[in-house]
Amino acid sequence: MVLRLMCAVLMMPILAACGQEASINDLREAGFGALAKRDSKGAIAAADAMVKNDQSESSAWRLAGDLYLRAGDYKKAIVQFKRYIERHPEQEADLWQHGIALAFDGQYDEGRKLFELHRTVNPNDVENALWHFYCVAKSSSVEKARLGLLPAPGDRRAPMEELLKLYRGEADEAAVRAAIDQWPKETRNHDSALFYGELYLAMHADSIGDPKRAIELASKAAAAKDVNYMTDVGRIYYFALRDAAP
Repeated sequence: MVLRLMCAVLMMPILAACGQEASINDLREAGFGALAKRDSKGAIAAADAMVKNDQSESSAWRLAGDLYLRAGDYKKAIVQFKRYIERHPEQEADLWQHGIALAFDGQYDEGRKLFELHRTVNPNDVENALWHFYCVAKSSSVEKARLGLLPAPGDRRAPMEELLKLYRGEADEAAVRAAIDQWPKETRNHDSALFYGELYLAMHADSIGDPKRAIELASKAAAAKDVNYMTDVGRIYYFALRDAAP
């Protein structure tokens, strides 16, 4: 698999020079291989080639949207997610990724609608409720966001329940950190809980108008060692906060 991935990445410029089109599978492997190395430019290049080569293959649009978002080009991600939804409107509720891209782009009301729709297929996801809160707070007010906080019962991941209470105004940061520290430090469970805690504490600080604290917390989330969809989102969020700071 590693050898095949290296070949896919190395062959992209060669195929382009020869006028040949890389397959969607080759581009998928090249794109995700670039993300694994935190090579945003490489991931975006693979996504660009994907949408250029596969004009009628809708799965390529959704895949390219994921690559664009994780690499930080959320505007291009929105374009591809919308193309996919136009072809498959029945799949819109599943595309929470689209909601995150909309939030990054400042389209908070559209993001709110997406997260409300996503709850119809994923009613127990605290993260969905927190992104919804973020969009409402940004587009309206923190008070309205608290009143409209989506219920998300049964999400047992630490520290999701404590984060939901924090956003509701019923807990504080100490409670979130206590939930994180139920796991031994330097274990995978602790690292995962710590990442989600830092990310959503940062978003809460951002939502209530404390950008300095939000940047401080988001920088810790961005330092996560794991590379996955949400850690990439966390890094993009930190960069956006940092770049917007005066």
